[in-house]
Amino acid sequence: MQLFISYSREDLAFAEQLVEDLLDYDVRVWIDVRSIPHGANWDIEVQKGLDSSDLMLVLLSPASTASQNVADEWSYFIEKDKPILPLLIKPTDVPFRLSRRQRVDFTKDYRAGFLELIRAIGSPRLIDPDSTQRIRPPLPGPARAQPGGVQRDPPATLRSAAPSGPTGRPIAGDDSPRTPPRTGPAAAPAPEVGVRMLPVIWAESYSWFDGMKNGTPGDALINDRELALIPRAAPIVAIPLSSLISAKLQRSVDQYLKLTYYGPGGVFKSLVLMGAARDRRAQINREILNLLKLLTGRSLD
Repeated sequence: MQLFISYSREDLAFAEQLVEDLLDYDVRVWIDVRSIPHGANWDIEVQKGLDSSDLMLVLLSPASTASQNVADEWSYFIEKDKPILPLLIKPTDVPFRLSRRQRVDFTKDYRAGFLELIRAIGSPRLIDPDSTQRIRPPLPGPARAQPGGVQRDPPATLRSAAPSGPTGRPIAGDDSPRTPPRTGPAAAPAPEVGVRMLPVIWAESYSWFDGMKNGTPGDALINDRELALIPRAAPIVAIPLSSLISAKLQRSVDQYLKLTYYGPGGVFKSLVLMGAARDRRAQINREILNLLKLLTGRSLD
């Protein structure tokens, strides 16, 4: 099965994270930034991708519902009578021609949304179950999600706060009912590891030809509440551990760590960082990753 990802450029970080997660499964994924060769005619390659794909995933957001290119892509699939699965990634008005289709809701919880997506596309097998099945939550049982996607309760510590979005981030206008906390054993507290400070460089992205262009040097301070990136002369970047979605080691000319997380208002964000000292880079990267996994109690893959 080949999946076509239709999205707005403003949602590229979310789209790339989704593709990385989908490629752990036995599916092929077509997305323009990875599937169109350099120098090729864009329109011709998109046409090839549309014709060769079996299912379209439309990432719905205010930007994508206003995009003519995105509308052209899903309209073409409708004309060809090919299946479309809308994914609601940000609150928005759904286009009329897509509104009657069952969709998957990613606005509440990325992981829950992703599991429902995997079920919706037929539960393809994991490519390497021996190494990945252990760190992924099991797929839901026979119960089906309600139309419009799945909704999960926010963490118990956030239920008394404002209506929550992904990983408990606030979402304006969400007045959905909250269920009372489940009874059972109390969650184990985060391990006490004190405070670690490590020299790093970070940026919004990394490319094989420019590396970490315009990277910011400073220190990564990690405690049991957050990862704080402290530059030498700029505002501190603070990422609450509860907002982290994934942290993955990437290898190119340099080894670096890619983080994806929910920023203020539930906005999907990403950044890359690596140890500042080249001779200790791999060691610092690994130490940061291990600390984040330990303190969050999650695999972060």
